[in-house]
Amino acid sequence: MFMNWTNVSVWQMQQISNLLSKNEGDTSLDIAVKTLAILTNRTEAQIDSLSLDELSHQIKDIAFLNESQPNAKPQDYIKVNGKKYKCIYDIRNMPYARYMETKFFGNDVMNNLHKIGASMVMPMKKTWFGWKVDQYDASKHEEYANDLLEASYESVYGSVVFFCQIYVQSINNLADYLKQRLTSQGIPKNEAEETITVLCNVLDGLTKLPSSQNTNELNSKKYTDFQQFNV
Repeated sequence: MFMNWTNVSVWQMQQISNLLSKNEGDTSLDIAVKTLAILTNRTEAQIDSLSLDELSHQIKDIAFLNESQPNAKPQDYIKVNGKKYKCIYDIRNMPYARYMETKFFGNDVMNNLHKIGASMVMPMKKTWFGWKVDQYDASKHEEYANDLLEASYESVYGSVVFFCQIYVQSINNLADYLKQRLTSQGIPKNEAEETITVLCNVLDGLTKLPSSQNTNELNSKKYTDFQQFNV
């Protein structure tokens, strides 16, 4: 068994993260066994049935979790279970309502990573002429999110972090536009301003995470130049 970050799904990383945050009373061996069970889709009882020698070797196979960071680079496309999603980083091409979705998921970024990801992708469909971008259906947001749960954590995380960096860099250009949209829906001006502040702060927190270092090297100017953006 050989494992690395490319083998870890979003769902598995969420389970591991929750395990590490609630490990009161667990020994390092307990945590290793539970982590191994998560990564290999086995029960703890199945792991406990392994010989000591076999268990030792398999625990060494997941040592990369402590020894390295995921190669979190933004992806153009995310493939999972025969489906394909196109990542949209140019927020000028995203419906206004999808900006607002992130506000509801940002309080728990890790456990909502798939939901944030589902707000920044476009589903694709396979045709006789190859993959084509399909229409985004807001009613299928949960379906898109559930697909991303099984996608590579490395790919989804890198893509979401890059999207959030772009969002934060662009928020000042979009602030007046978003406030206008909110107030046109009857929301008081002060509440609209507070909402924009929350959106920016939530995503700005994600861009400061260690694994975002790879995405910092990429040029995001083409996504954040709003001089030609007429609102």
